[in-house]
Amino acid sequence: MSVRCTRNRIVLWALLVGICAITVFGTVSVSHAVNYGAGAKLPPGLVLNLYPNYYHAEKRTNRQGDAAVENLGLHRYGLAIGASWYTDTWVFNTVIPTGNLELTSRQSASGGIGDIQLRAGYFLPVDALTVLPVLFVKAPSGQYDPKRPANYGDGQLDLAAELYLRKPVGSLSLDALIKYSVRFRNPDSDTTPGNEFILETLATWKVSDTLLVGPAVNFTIGSDSKRKGAVMEDSGLIRLAAGGEVYYRGFSKAKLSLAAYQDVVTRNTFEGLMLLSRIVIPF
Repeated sequence: MSVRCTRNRIVLWALLVGICAITVFGTVSVSHAVNYGAGAKLPPGLVLNLYPNYYHAEKRTNRQGDAAVENLGLHRYGLAIGASWYTDTWVFNTVIPTGNLELTSRQSASGGIGDIQLRAGYFLPVDALTVLPVLFVKAPSGQYDPKRPANYGDGQLDLAAELYLRKPVGSLSLDALIKYSVRFRNPDSDTTPGNEFILETLATWKVSDTLLVGPAVNFTIGSDSKRKGAVMEDSGLIRLAAGGEVYYRGFSKAKLSLAAYQDVVTRNTFEGLMLLSRIVIPF
């Protein structure tokens, strides 16, 4: 067995052990996360994207940020399967989430295929950094039942404008995502979630030719929701999360990253732990 093969296996096992350790000790989380190189301009062709993910929360906060519900037992886990097609200037992306959502406090669960995401982006001709504006659609294809406490799907359509920014500076790489999401009415529950503004940032330092690590901070703020056409005062969510990422590119084809985040400030939403990985395989 070659030294390179042995080293790759050691790194892979270390990342898997890291996932298990973080899951056990529960030190980090967030619901959204920009991964290293998410806005990178790859060579033309097809790319397979795999996103293993896990989210756990025991608390939901109120508008003051205090615990409104505790001992939730919320577990969401799965594998999002994506495919991206790159040209010299365009990228088209489809993501199909699969997994399960469990709410043990209510003895409720839902799973299968979630809400499918479609994206189309254009790389702007900017030399100083990579700039990728994207149009995003989330279709309500996942399971939703207004009578069921746990639902793997949202039951409503989202449209969003995203802007990915990426700038390498020597051994440092800066990644950011600015996103505004317009959320439409759920016809089954007659509710309309508030529109959301999201800012996600990640800085990674090149430790070696194959390994990069660094911190991340993500912020989400949402407007008030509506129920039966009436605004629900002070229902907008706020989430501030902090964490970091490890990115490994020592394999001959695949690229692998592991991210972990902790919700540190929340209003009108869950507060918990998020783990996710991004596996990129070009063809």
